Amino acid sequence: MEEKKNRKGMEFQQSHRKEFHYQRPEVNRIIMPEEKRRREAQERARLEAAQNTGSGFSFKKESLLRICVCAVILCLVVLGLRKIQVIHKERVAAKEFEKQKEAQAKIKRDQWVKRNGKSYYYGKDGNITIGRFVKGKKIYYTDDKGAITRTIDGTKPMVSLTFDDGPSKYTDDIVKVLEKYHCAGTFFEVGERIAEYEEEEQAVADSYSELANHTYSHQILTKVGADTITTQTEKCNEVLRKAGQTDRILFRAPGGGVNDTVKQTVKMPIILWSVDTLDWKIRNAQSVYEKATTNIKDGDIILMHSLYESTYHAVEKIVPELKEQGYQLVTVTDLIEFRGGAKDGQVYMDFPPTDQENGEN
Repeated sequence: MEEKKNRKGMEFQQSHRKEFHYQRPEVNRIIMPEEKRRREAQERARLEAAQNTGSGFSFKKESLLRICVCAVILCLVVLGLRKIQVIHKERVAAKEFEKQKEAQAKIKRDQWVKRNGKSYYYGKDGNITIGRFVKGKKIYYTDDKGAITRTIDGTKPMVSLTFDDGPSKYTDDIVKVLEKYHCAGTFFEVGERIAEYEEEEQAVADSYSELANHTYSHQILTKVGADTITTQTEKCNEVLRKAGQTDRILFRAPGGGVNDTVKQTVKMPIILWSVDTLDWKIRNAQSVYEKATTNIKDGDIILMHSLYESTYHAVEKIVPELKEQGYQLVTVTDLIEFRGGAKDGQVYMDFPPTDQENGEN
């Protein structure tokens, strides 16, 4: 028993010594210089690796920043170059346009040009002529872009349809008939009626036809003095200007009443008539048509009134018939243009061809 006990104790001591033997050399072992150098080298390598890692990140950051700055500068340079190119192109284009404009003005002075089936006239200033203009023995009308829409030949027969006492609800209908056949007339309007029929009056102003003066309130001027004549005519002219009549205004006295006072006071040509249809009296479209189309002469001025429906229906037949007879239906101003002109304060009943025109025909 004792022996067994001693044996276990020896095993314990042996095992303890063995464990101590394995642990002690590790703790108390002498470190050789080579191992120390190796450890120091490993430590230095570790520190250098850590340092290189940090400096590499910093280097990448700085490089990226430099690249960004360079990219921004490059973009600014490119944008600047493009802006310079655009400015240069605009200047070149502007100079080229001016050259073309000058060249065009030099080439197209006092010349006719045809484009897309339409004719245009370039005046002496090199610009397209717009509106009504006279060239040689012809009168031309254009649209708002200068394309010729109507031509009147001054060497061919002409008559003028005139309409008194308007405007009225039939004025626009009469204008439409004239426009349908590319014709025109002269509307001698009563000034005080225009406010009531503004749209109808505008239809005349927008057409080939013209507005003319028939006093402001249709007063018989042979029964009043010069002051009243002046008031009646000037007040009507003012309304006509506002309605759109920009050219010279013609005058017709109510009832055709003219005396020396009227002639001396009125500062416009006084237009009467050579053919009276009596439409105001008979109120019959067929009778008006016959009077306006029978025994008509070149230069006649035909009197009608725009107040009556019968006159409107008569015009529907009169216009094509006179064209069929070879007449151009024109304004009184158009007649005046080729028939010797007209002076203020003088009375005109018609405008027959001049001796020169008769010789040419």
